[in-house]
Amino acid sequence: MRPTTRTLTATVAAAALLVVACDRAPDPIPIEPAEHARAVEAFAAARDAELAAPDSWLSLIGLHWLEPGETTVGSAPESGIALPERAAPRVGTLTVAGTTVRWRSEPGVLVTQGVDSTLALEAGSGAIPPAPTPEPAVEEAELTADIGPGRSVVIRHGDLDWIAIRRGERVALRVRDNASPVYAAFHGVERYPASLGWRFTARWVPHEKTVSVPNVLGTVSEEPSPAALEFRVGDEVRRLNVVGAPEHGRYMLVFADATSGGETYGGGRYLWVDGPDGQGRVVLDFNYAYNPPCVWTPYATCPLPTRDNRLDIRVEAGEKSWAH
Repeated sequence: MRPTTRTLTATVAAAALLVVACDRAPDPIPIEPAEHARAVEAFAAARDAELAAPDSWLSLIGLHWLEPGETTVGSAPESGIALPERAAPRVGTLTVAGTTVRWRSEPGVLVTQGVDSTLALEAGSGAIPPAPTPEPAVEEAELTADIGPGRSVVIRHGDLDWIAIRRGERVALRVRDNASPVYAAFHGVERYPASLGWRFTARWVPHEKTVSVPNVLGTVSEEPSPAALEFRVGDEVRRLNVVGAPEHGRYMLVFADATSGGETYGGGRYLWVDGPDGQGRVVLDFNYAYNPPCVWTPYATCPLPTRDNRLDIRVEAGEKSWAH
């Protein structure tokens, strides 16, 4: 049946209304200025505290990619993984088979085993682990054992410790020094002043995409992106893709802007957002934008912004880079 003039008119009108609705900014999700200022200040204080705490990104002194077979660990010059001089000449041995990493302590050397989740904490959560309880001495351990999301087996020798990480089919050892001189140079993160002008009510625009996320290692991972966030800055509509899965409840943005490489880190910044409300709205608050771990240490494996997440405006909110 051919459509009538009335039907065509109604269809065109409905389409026009849909375009107008999509172009119009969503109703704002309000917040009191004083409440906003307190929340941003609390986030900033938590960030400073977690970075100043033991086992933070400031303590990282090495990232060693492991080959199959045995690797010795200690302060002796011939060690496969060299530790500072205050460590025992030979602390122990790592054995790699596939993506499994096992540890064996040198007889007579005190080594303890614990559980670590410090580097997996969400930035600004304020969830700094309590002072470690006495950990048992250990002769052997599996560093790559699955002990729960965000948790790693940690091996400690004095104020030095190490954990294993996996990236694809490769494994590496992260070594930390809680007496690192970087701690003495850290006096908090420099930030832009908090401003409600950088808090947006964005529209959640669902899509089913897989985005190619580069990282500082020069490799690329394919990550699911469930949606883009659409927000208006002045007269321009901007979009940023989020990554993550619905079961996590929160989503990550890795973005760059016109301050990147100048006042802020050249590799972009990170920002967490909650999922959409019943009206498809999301609070996008750049005051919570924070530095990736690569700002604090050259031994991190940070994701970088995708091509679509590079803004041509200056986002003068959140954390600045660190000169040290």
